[in-house]
Amino acid sequence: MTTPYLRVRNLTKRFGDFTALDDVSIDLYQGEFVCFLGPSGCGKTTLLRAISGLDIQTHGTVEQNGHDISALPPAKRDFGIVFQSYALFQNLTVARNIAYGLENRKQPKEAIRRRVQELLELIGLPASGNKYPSQLSGGQQQRVALARALAVSPGLLLLDEPLSALDAKVRVYLRDEIKALQRRLGITTIMITHDQEEAISMADRIVVMRAGKIEQIGTPLEIYHQPASLFVAEFIGAMNLLPALLVQQGEIQLGQTRLACTVNGFAPGTAVQAAVRPEDVVCTGRTNGHANSFRAEVRDLEFMGPFFWLSLSGGELGEHRLRAQLPSQRARELDLRPRDSTHLHIPAEHIRLFPEGYSHG
Repeated sequence: MTTPYLRVRNLTKRFGDFTALDDVSIDLYQGEFVCFLGPSGCGKTTLLRAISGLDIQTHGTVEQNGHDISALPPAKRDFGIVFQSYALFQNLTVARNIAYGLENRKQPKEAIRRRVQELLELIGLPASGNKYPSQLSGGQQQRVALARALAVSPGLLLLDEPLSALDAKVRVYLRDEIKALQRRLGITTIMITHDQEEAISMADRIVVMRAGKIEQIGTPLEIYHQPASLFVAEFIGAMNLLPALLVQQGEIQLGQTRLACTVNGFAPGTAVQAAVRPEDVVCTGRTNGHANSFRAEVRDLEFMGPFFWLSLSGGELGEHRLRAQLPSQRARELDLRPRDSTHLHIPAEHIRLFPEGYSHG
């Protein structure tokens, strides 16, 4: 098996009585793009700072490329970092900002000039070397910050919410650019984000964190379709949570209907929460030709362009509320209106069960 490029073991960080990181372990492999994802205060930034040496852990170890770097200061570690705030030197030109780390390492002037021009080309700003940061847009400044981090050819690139200060269109454009650049360079990269769409679109693997612990590590597809906990299921994408009863192996009672599902680790008679993605609720209209089908009433429709949000309850759902995501073309075919009765179908493989009484804390 491939040896991890970055190995974090049993990392704990305490601030007085508060535990920001609680026995965290993770392996990263050469060339991976990994996102640390979670709500504010979950420990993702603390973990990044421990890896970089900006905030030394209380205990635990960090190894990079086979070397124990747990106690090394940042200057002795092999990484480049990009912050949310860009942190560019406003009194230096773009070229001097990019050259900063190389100048500190006493590189020859001609080698620095070539490297700076190479990076300006790489980030798509070949003619901006003599400009100052204030003359650039936010997206351009973030590219310069990225070039500065890459200038010294680090083994590890750390991105601390690098896109959160930008507007939506620039964010989408830059995340594609950053991912393409990362693939081209093959540099092992960690990005901190609280934006699930960013993580899903950019990461090879996602580390979902909550309250200083890792809830799940997996590919975007695994995290989305096979959440290991209800916290992950709720945090990533939209989710219907419906109280249900496991009446027998492979079957739940939901409102006035029974639905087949895949069951793991629950005994018959157990009260559970059934989790269903809105896009996995199939609206079949007046027909009921599927297994796992039931009738409900349309309470509301919300037009979102390519799809409608449907709010449903009543019928065989009883008091339960269900949201479905219906493609606009299908909505036009069905011509659904509020108070219409419709049949719904949920494939058994798209129903996941979690324990009742989950806390959102």
